[in-house]
Amino acid sequence: MAKAQGSSIPRYTDTVTVADPRRVARRDKRRVILDAAGPIFGDEGYERASIDAIASAAGVSKPTIYSYFGGKEQLFRESVADSAVQQNAQVLEVIQRLDLSATGWRTSLRELGLRLVDCARTPCSLFLARMIAAETARDPEVYQVVQVKATTPILEALAGRLAMLGNAGHLTVPDPALAARQFLALIAAEIPELSEQGTRPVADERIQAAVDAGVDTFLRAHARPAP
Repeated sequence: MAKAQGSSIPRYTDTVTVADPRRVARRDKRRVILDAAGPIFGDEGYERASIDAIASAAGVSKPTIYSYFGGKEQLFRESVADSAVQQNAQVLEVIQRLDLSATGWRTSLRELGLRLVDCARTPCSLFLARMIAAETARDPEVYQVVQVKATTPILEALAGRLAMLGNAGHLTVPDPALAARQFLALIAAEIPELSEQGTRPVADERIQAAVDAGVDTFLRAHARPAP
């Protein structure tokens, strides 16, 4: 019996989602504006930076910026949060590589602590942290936006890995989210004093010792005793 015409031809339109060009264009234009705003806010600060300069750098009109962000204040919030998200991309990768094996997790946890501290000590990270602290006094919403878009994903990722170490029998973590905050606080506890708030270099060996001390304190609180 002859097959009905077209019965063997896959209907790709049933399974493939075609992106709406208008949405793609809107997303791309938003990205262009944020990419232009970051350096200008970084160089000039909130008060001196102008929408005119950002529009010129982005190749868009001022009304376009207002259409996407509502105004200079919200654009600044989104720009700072976007910079923090980009800075944290490497941090997320490091967290996801945490070794969960019985033979490697302790060493991997120490390596994770050192990598997290190293990421926070880069010039860009230090500059961004100072900007967030300074501008939060002017506009507390800056902190909230950064917290939601950049900080919370880091805490959630770390809490997830610590919970996995708990499920594997290596740690006792009844509250993984709290344990994640404790870990981050302990590994960085000595860094501001050692570096004088990031204003002077510190020997790698001294940073390693400070991180190890923080990890040791964390393990004394959370590591399960050997059977």
